[in-house]
Amino acid sequence: MQAAQSRVTSKGQVVIPKRIRVKYGIHPSTSIRWIEKEGGILMVPDSEDPIKAARGMLSGSGILKAYLQEKKREKERENKRAGYGKKIRTR
Repeated sequence: MQAAQSRVTSKGQVVIPKRIRVKYGIHPSTSIRWIEKEGGILMVPDSEDPIKAARGMLSGSGILKAYLQEKKREKERENKRAGYGKKIRTR
């Protein structure tokens, strides 16, 4: 992740660096949401498509891997309860 810096004008305006505008599809008249967080401010461009807006939000968080591992453990517990996986002796 690359850092970018801007200054606030006397009118309270901030210039969003071109690299960021292009990456996030920010164009003139794009609505921006400002979200106060502990220790900072999150600036999120509104999108007409909420699915596209959410894309990549959890990238690198490991949440998908953790979810898939939990689903695997859950399936193993269900199989164990149902008696699957037990070896049957044959004569």
